[in-house]
Amino acid sequence: MIQRMKSAPNLFLLAAAALVVTATTVSCSTEKPGKPNPAPSASQSAAPSSENKEVFADLDSCEMLRDVTRTLAYEGYKPETLESDNGCRATKARYGNVSLYFVGNEGIGKLNPSQGTKTTVQIGGREAVQFSGDGGRGSCYIGIAVTPNARASVTLTLSDGSNEQSCADGMVVAEAVAPKLPRGN
Repeated sequence: MIQRMKSAPNLFLLAAAALVVTATTVSCSTEKPGKPNPAPSASQSAAPSSENKEVFADLDSCEMLRDVTRTLAYEGYKPETLESDNGCRATKARYGNVSLYFVGNEGIGKLNPSQGTKTTVQIGGREAVQFSGDGGRGSCYIGIAVTPNARASVTLTLSDGSNEQSCADGMVVAEAVAPKLPRGN
């Protein structure tokens, strides 16, 4: 019995050492501390992904949203990461909110409504899609083509109002954003 008690701590130490070795050999990249960098798969093409990310490299969604809505009484511009890592949302008291995203890994061709109605539109000479009511009553989502695999999106949600009103108001923001977007291939 005494022999077993002596070996139990040794087994514990051996298991702990194995965990330390495993933890040091399986780790995240040191290129960006705190953010894991998954290894690219063989099916991923580096050029299109890099090209699509570059199309928005010099754009800040909060800066652009602030610029195009400065006369519309929005405030509280805050970065968001729901659609991409370059998104921003602003609010207007007793009215609703508006968001702008730059999405470098998916074009408008892949967008489909979960609810609501999809309409193909032109905004500033660009192909675009509008989803009236996709986020529920009083909401409108507008995706603007930048390249076949990149888009800008504007979402406007009213505190109280119709889908038609949210799309009309969202279109005002989208039309102000469109000429500021880069021209892709």
